[in-house]
Amino acid sequence: MEIKNFKGAIFDLDGTLLDSMHIWHDVDVEFFRRRNLPLTRDYIDVIKNMHLPAAAVYTKEKYNIKESEEEIVKEWLDLCAQAYISDVDLKEGVFEYLKSLHDKGIKMAFATASEKVVCEETLKKHKIFDFFTDFAYVSEINIGKTEPDIYLLAAERIGVEPQECIVFEDIIEGIRSAKKGGFITCGVYDKSSAKDTVEIKKTANYYINSFKELF
Repeated sequence: MEIKNFKGAIFDLDGTLLDSMHIWHDVDVEFFRRRNLPLTRDYIDVIKNMHLPAAAVYTKEKYNIKESEEEIVKEWLDLCAQAYISDVDLKEGVFEYLKSLHDKGIKMAFATASEKVVCEETLKKHKIFDFFTDFAYVSEINIGKTEPDIYLLAAERIGVEPQECIVFEDIIEGIRSAKKGGFITCGVYDKSSAKDTVEIKKTANYYINSFKELF
């Protein structure tokens, strides 16, 4: 499959370019284990679109946790930082596809709810960081991916209008928001969002199981 007629591309990281969703699940499991609290599917679904400070506020209030929001965020980052460097790989075909877009002069950005300290070293380790023209973090705007703001910010930074820009996302909320913002959208399969596959396929302009399908 070939996707044509776009001048810019915006990529989510976790679950889209990076096979990393298991890391965040492991962090949640350990965090809740330390407090003898139940980790529920409802909780995971709520926080997956939040940046860490907002997730910490929600978690502290929901479970009446004694630590401050800042201490909760630090614990999460400490748990996942080393795991990202040692245990996170690119998803199949990512390097080759990003290189092909870069070689064609397509402007690219990543738009993520992850924290800079966690993801940038991982992108550098896998030699894809320099393919990106710019980047946008949910933490910069304090609005999660249930709204198109993060994608609009990324498009603005690479200088491409939304209708000429494609967004690659593995979660249905991201696909809906990007479409709301006027973007072309491509759903990307990830095990963590497999339950939404039918809805993602129905909503997105394109859908892939692997980036290898694009070259």
